[in-house]
Amino acid sequence: MGRRTLRALKAPALTRVAIGDDGGPITVDGRAVETVREEWRVEEGWWTDTPVRRRYFEVVLQGGLLAVVFEDRRWPGHWYRQ
Repeated sequence: MGRRTLRALKAPALTRVAIGDDGGPITVDGRAVETVREEWRVEEGWWTDTPVRRRYFEVVLQGGLLAVVFEDRRWPGHWYRQ
């Protein structure tokens, strides 16, 4: 039997997101958002030195590309692509 090792998933990348009046994305890296399929929030680790506070969106971009983006709520305006 070989050794098993853990691998990290690809780290989120900082991305350009323009937001609408409701705070949701209307463009991602210059591509129009056709549909917001889902929105959710993650708030955990509030008891630690590195809490996680994120607002996620699963969106369909112009041309049909599916993307997941999130705003790091600890630093408003900082958006990442998952």
